[in-house]
Amino acid sequence: MYSNLTKRKSEYTKNILTLMTGTGIAQLIPVLTSPILTRLYSPEDFGLIALYLSIVSIVSVFATGRYELAIMLPKTNSEVRAIIKLSCVIIFVVSFTTLLIVMIFNNEIAAMLGNKNISTWLYFIPLSVALTGFYQLVNYILIRDKQFSKLAKNKVVVSAVNAGGQLGVGYFFKTSFGLLLGNISGQLISIFIIIKTTKIKRYFKATVYPIKGVAYKYKNFPKYDIPSVLMNVLANQMPLLILGKFFGLGILGLYSFMYKILMMPINLLSNTVLDVFKQKASEDFNNSGECTKIYNKTFRKLLLLGCIPFIILGLYAPELFGFVFGSKWQAAGDYAQIMTPMLFLKFIVNPLSYTFYIVQKQNIDLFFQVMLFILTACSLTIGVLFDNINITLICFSGTSSLIYLIYLGLSYRYSKGIANSAV
Repeated sequence: MYSNLTKRKSEYTKNILTLMTGTGIAQLIPVLTSPILTRLYSPEDFGLIALYLSIVSIVSVFATGRYELAIMLPKTNSEVRAIIKLSCVIIFVVSFTTLLIVMIFNNEIAAMLGNKNISTWLYFIPLSVALTGFYQLVNYILIRDKQFSKLAKNKVVVSAVNAGGQLGVGYFFKTSFGLLLGNISGQLISIFIIIKTTKIKRYFKATVYPIKGVAYKYKNFPKYDIPSVLMNVLANQMPLLILGKFFGLGILGLYSFMYKILMMPINLLSNTVLDVFKQKASEDFNNSGECTKIYNKTFRKLLLLGCIPFIILGLYAPELFGFVFGSKWQAAGDYAQIMTPMLFLKFIVNPLSYTFYIVQKQNIDLFFQVMLFILTACSLTIGVLFDNINITLICFSGTSSLIYLIYLGLSYRYSKGIANSAV
């Protein structure tokens, strides 16, 4: 029994290290190319791609009906195939509907966003939404099959193709469209490689398990998780939309670039742990009705990994941004200092929040996401009224940090299991 426990711990750590290595390389690529990109593209260019990806992020919430989260839960592959088939149908419907909306209301959407330059880019949103939905789907399949090495390699492919496209188009053609082309080609090529180099195609075969059956069985995912994630995405993307409309593409570009650069190491560690935590916590909960041990272990790892980097960020961000990316990007470092507390808590909460899905408490998760959305809207409104970007970010960082702290405490209670939780 002891040897089995030791083996399981070793496997968990090995999976984290495997994904961390692959994700580390994937995140290192854009970090290394960023000093070049900031000299090929202007803050306004980065503001344009940020605006585009904000819209894609919002629409992509609906792309699979959030049923991809249920891939981890069934014990039989037949049921998983039904979930995947259902998800693919939803991807098609959402993408096609988005295309119709863009074709009919293109000019109106561009005017609402306050930027006519994005008009042409809007036609690529349906493709980006479809790729995002399918990319999420195949990644969850790899996690279910514990193919963490394939998952790690896939992250490197996405990053390398993305960076290569952005650098190449930016250098030879001097157009902001390179930022978009790199993003789309990265996802497209990575999906193609996964299908060709893994055995996930077996999950796309016919199944006797009825689609209506899985749609009803896991109805809580679209019922509660879509509104919950939508609120979360809107809360995260709202600053980009507001900054672009009221403060201009220049400020938006500085903020979005700062956020992107900081989310690279955050995603390297936080999302790597999340991918492994999903599998292990789900397994523990299915076997014993709780996942407290792996929750505590993951929390300690995240806390130790994040302390030193975020302290350095809080003290020296403006100097670091100015030195690495050029003097015109130092203001992005000022924004980074303000956002440090929120980003640190986000780094910790992100993996552990999956506990809400394991115990299927999406309704509680939805409540907190609504609160996050409301507080974000209030903080941004204050900033717009004062016409001050620093006040805007201080309010945004403070209110979000408060919500994350409450969210963390509640997720810990749920890790003990439904029977031991008072909420």
